[in-house]
Order: sequence, then C-alpha cells, then structure tokens
Amino acid sequence: INKEGKEEKEINNYIISEIDIKEDNQNIRIINSYEQYYKDHSSHEYKKEYKNEKEIMKNCEIIIDYEKINFSFFYKFNKTGIHTIKYIFKENMKKCNFMFCGCGNLTKIDLSNFKSNNIIDMNNMFRECSSLMNINLSNFNMNNILNISYLFYGCSSLKKIDLSSFNANNVKNMKEMFLGCSSLTDINLTNFKTNNVTDMGYLFCGCTSLANINLSSFNTNHVKNMRDMFLGCSSLKNITLSNFNTYNVMNMSDMFCGCSSLTNLNLSNFNTNKVTDMECMFCEC
Repeated sequence: INKEGKEEKEINNYIISEIDIKEDNQNIRIINSYEQYYKDHSSHEYKKEYKNEKEIMKNCEIIIDYEKINFSFFYKFNKTGIHTIKYIFKENMKKCNFMFCGCGNLTKIDLSNFKSNNIIDMNNMFRECSSLMNINLSNFNMNNILNISYLFYGCSSLKKIDLSSFNANNVKNMKEMFLGCSSLTDINLTNFKTNNVTDMGYLFCGCTSLANINLSSFNTNHVKNMRDMFLGCSSLKNITLSNFNTYNVMNMSDMFCGCSSLTNLNLSNFNTNKVTDMECMFCEC
C-alpha cells in the first residue's frame, strides 16, 4: 500500500546493479539495446531479429538510489562513488540482448529476481562490462534461450562465474561467450548442457588467468566450429575434454594456440574426419 492508501502491485521482476562513478556530471551508460549499439557501431551489419529497443523502453522503469528517473539509456550522476540502480520490468522480456553492453562502470549485477523464462536471446548482454566483478545468475531460466554468444565478451574484471544452474539445452550459438575475460580464474559449468550448440568458436579466447576448465558436462554432438576455442589461454594447465564428440566439427584452427602452460591434453576420442582447417591448432603450446 502506497502513501495515498492505494494498493500497489508487488514488484517481483527486477535487476539490481551497482555502479562506480569516478567523475561526476558525465553521461554514463546505464542500460542498452541492440538499436543503441548499432547507432554507435554503424559499421556492423544490421539484423532485424536482434531488435529489442522498444521492448526495453516500454517495459523498464529505472530507479537510481531510491529515486525513479525518466527512462534513459544514459544518466548524469552528480556524485562520485557507488550508486544503486534498480531496473523494474512490467512484463517478462523476450529479448535482453545487448541490455548492459558497454555499461563499463557497472561493478555488480544481481539477476536473481529477474523473470527470464520467456527469454529467447541474450547475446552480448554483458558485453564490455569491463568493471563488472560480481554477477548473480543463480535463478536464471534458460529453457527457451537460443543465443548466448558474446555474453561476457570483454568482462575483463570478472574473476568468478557460477553457471551451474544454467540449462542451455536449446542454445545453438555460444561463440565468443567468454572472450577477453582476462581475470577469470573460477568458472563453474558443472551442469551446463550444450546439446544443440553448433558454434563454440573463440569460446574461452583470451582467458589468460584461467588455469583449469572442466567441460565434462558439454555435449558437442552438433558443434561445427571450435576455431580459436582456447586461443591465448596462457595459464591453462588442464582441460577436461573426455566427453567431446567432434564428429561434425569442420574448423579447429588455432584451437589451442598460445596455451603455453598445458601439461596434459588427451584428445584420444577426437574425430577429425570432417575437419577442413587445423592451421596453428597447437601453435605456441
């Protein structure tokens, strides 16, 4: 019940973040959309299926430090330091692709109260969140998601990601998902299912701090592209690939290139009958 005595609908669909402002009175990106990203990167090929700006603008209310603001993709903070942003969604989203792309000041994102059961596309959702150090995806529902490519691309401050609750059974594209996560040391993919994935190119490329990866839960039956999958993972000592089925893979170029710390790699179950490109597969190992 609000201060006027009227009953208000309970808010149970929201995302909470923290943002670190170093300089005041600057336009800081606090949310994004595909169309917004395209305006800033017009050299990219425009794809209609990624459109989600109207959906975000229509359904999202933004509260900064307990004060509701008029919807905007940018905001001027008049004080430096840590601020809290709450994104409230009136309806369940279907596309949250690019939603926080380029929000380089965000340090923490909690999605545990975000209704994600209708989402089909979350590609580039946290792309270039370069200050992001903490993310909570514990209740995220992935049952209908098809695209998680570039999801954490360029999250260079993120040290730990727990995706053990993710059900990625319907995902087809996860290329470049962790590309450039150079601080990542701990990643939990225990129950991560990849039954329908066809593209894993550049998946862990540039994860220079990652020492171990357990991919025993991965199903690679339909994967065609593993190009640059572990490229530049210079701290990687162990990779569990015992369940990998590479029967349909066509490209393995640069797959382990730059993995200079590898001490053991068992590829005895690899099938390379359809592979047409293995250039530099083990360069600088």
